Amino acid sequence: MVFLAPPSFQNAIGRVRLHYKIVDTVKKLDDIIVYPGAPYVNDELVLSCTFAPAQPRGHILALLLEPQTDLQLVHFEVSYTMDITDLKMLANGFQSWSQTAELGANDKLAAIPKGVSWVTQHNLQGDYDIFPYSGERGVIHSNSYTHLRDVEHHVRFFGSLTEHLGYTYFKANFNNSTFGIYKDVLGMDLLTNTHTNVPLIRVWMHEMIGARADQDLWDDYTACLWNEKLYSNPDDGVDPQPLYPPAVLERVKAMREPASHVTGWTSWYQYYGDVSEAIVLENLQAYQDHGYPIDIFQIDDGFQTAIGDWLSLNDKFPSGMPFLTKKIHDAGYKAGLWLAPFAVGTNSKIAIVTPEWLVKDDKGQPVLAGPNWGNFYALDIYQEPVRQYIKLVFEVVLQDWQFDMVKLDFLFAAAMIPRLGKSRGQIMDDAMRFLHDECMKKDKLMLGCGVPLAYAWGRADYCRIGSDVAPWWEDPKLKYLNVRERVSTFNSLRSTLGRFAMTGRVFGNDPDVVILRNTPDNKLTEDERHTLCTLNNLLGHLVFSSDNVDVYGEQEHLMYGATFPKVVLSTDAIVRCLEVRSEVYMLEYQLPVASSQHKRRYVTFTNLSDSDQTVYLPSNDASCCLWFGPSFALHCHRQPWLDAPDWYLPSTELFLRAHETRTLMAIPPPAGKDQLVFMGTTSHLVPGSEIQSMQHVPGKGVEVEFKPGHRKCHRLYFGLGLSLMPFHPKKKKKAQEQGAEDEAPLKEIIVNGQRLEFKQVRVQGRSPALIHVAMVDNL
Repeated sequence: MVFLAPPSFQNAIGRVRLHYKIVDTVKKLDDIIVYPGAPYVNDELVLSCTFAPAQPRGHILALLLEPQTDLQLVHFEVSYTMDITDLKMLANGFQSWSQTAELGANDKLAAIPKGVSWVTQHNLQGDYDIFPYSGERGVIHSNSYTHLRDVEHHVRFFGSLTEHLGYTYFKANFNNSTFGIYKDVLGMDLLTNTHTNVPLIRVWMHEMIGARADQDLWDDYTACLWNEKLYSNPDDGVDPQPLYPPAVLERVKAMREPASHVTGWTSWYQYYGDVSEAIVLENLQAYQDHGYPIDIFQIDDGFQTAIGDWLSLNDKFPSGMPFLTKKIHDAGYKAGLWLAPFAVGTNSKIAIVTPEWLVKDDKGQPVLAGPNWGNFYALDIYQEPVRQYIKLVFEVVLQDWQFDMVKLDFLFAAAMIPRLGKSRGQIMDDAMRFLHDECMKKDKLMLGCGVPLAYAWGRADYCRIGSDVAPWWEDPKLKYLNVRERVSTFNSLRSTLGRFAMTGRVFGNDPDVVILRNTPDNKLTEDERHTLCTLNNLLGHLVFSSDNVDVYGEQEHLMYGATFPKVVLSTDAIVRCLEVRSEVYMLEYQLPVASSQHKRRYVTFTNLSDSDQTVYLPSNDASCCLWFGPSFALHCHRQPWLDAPDWYLPSTELFLRAHETRTLMAIPPPAGKDQLVFMGTTSHLVPGSEIQSMQHVPGKGVEVEFKPGHRKCHRLYFGLGLSLMPFHPKKKKKAQEQGAEDEAPLKEIIVNGQRLEFKQVRVQGRSPALIHVAMVDNL
């Protein structure tokens, strides 16, 4: 049996199950054999397979179907016998809220029990009625893309290039050693006069090993993906033809540029549907009073009279939206508004007055799209009056009301069922193309949510990549019932870590809000709040809060202040993000050093598990002699400084409480005896990332300048030359022979007008050690 590897597909035999309908007769072909150069042919179709090199790297596997008579597809999948022993597979969830994580032979994906679905309708938010969940241990599936990783971090990546034709699923069965690809083609018409060699499956695949394997694979996949999106015949090398008109083509090309990192406030996670004009103004004033330098101020669900009646404001907003957007703009922020453009409440004016606008099943009944707001339906995007109404909503919101960003939610509702000769994926693609090409304005921002993610790639500026967070850690009941879209902080963070590589490549990741308020409704512990805040700020392009900052105490203000300016991790900055053991993650990254061409190393460990854990810091190398990482939760306790921070030797054990996160900064060895070395800071979530420059000024000493937006003044630490090398008291002679010094430096050094006074502090490690460190306070 051949081991799973992309080159193996060159000669691999694929076993295809193909069901299709001619008029009213369903034909089933359940064991077609295909491989490159060996097509399957009958009187009604030709199924062929190709395997070819891709640009810039990798290969593309394609299965192409050419109808010889008009037909409608019902089922299509191909499977390969391959050894997948000891691999873990990324299970990417169906849409924004669906949990994503690496799973293996002992894991399973089970559907929501039918009785529960019938009562709660939670199944409508996921793909439980689209893809057959087996519920069997060792049977894993992933939507649109996946990777399989071994213990040596050899990564094999597979990504669909034809989501516009239907949802693609990758399937791994660890019990019978098969790897397959399933295409949701139900309802898709193939007509002989318009369809030739339709690439039902077209998958880019490649493999790499090393710390940056995930990042490099995503770079290559998205390069291939953009080529496919922009041009027809992208692989023939001869005069590819644009798929868009010139004006739209330029806009699509522009979407390849990463969105800016932004912060903001949204009303939902504190006020939910109870938001009002007064609440918006109260929070707006609070942000101005406290001077938090956010970018966007967003009004979420609760302003409209009913879902779908977006231009009809309820009586909680008596002054109208232009009044509020002016207030927001005057405060220096961009204004955002929440919409669910394809959703229609059952009690809405649209549903009552124009029921013909709704998507209907084959019996003529409106299709239920979800349980929210007492159930809701979906608009039929193929009706011209519907399209005109949605475009009118966007025109009013973006032009008349002057909103700068729209958060578009529940987007999956557009494609609940296949119809009109189109698969669900084709309808979803049409819906997202309609929003991007015909509704959005060039200078406005789109935040997608509740959407199968591949359909937002290159269309949304930002997109949610996890479930809603909550003022609690987990919902054990919905977890037990297999609801992958459940509202849960744990559920959201698992997906944020699983989907980190998308950000800056296909859109800016929105990991959802941070919740720091210490109020009775918030059940998150200090460690959980710190973990949510740290991971969302590190891995998010867009990070919002819903807290009323006026109710913050000193600790909450210090913690929130430690997030500014927002840390910016570019696609090149993240080295790797790994699950080192079940629900315990390590994120390695690098950031530029102020006033230098060098980069500073960081590592963040997060323990999402319910038990305490011990991890190990990276081993010693030429770039690191010590690690610095404050141990106090929320960056806000004011212990005496000698007791507050922690320095660690490389390879040291690090204890993590359940749900705790720790960030550590690498300290390089000194280049000389008198070199001043930056040893850390407690004023930012990522120590040192708030510093704009650090340089020697003749006559003044060292001057430290902070980046714009830095607002929390706390402590900076410094070492000097060999005095910061770890000194072991019981090995004094050996330490001195190696250059370590047990006496505090006597040289006078001034930093921002303060004279440094070095003190001996303890270093954590396998054996006791000491270093000399100086502290500068209240900069």
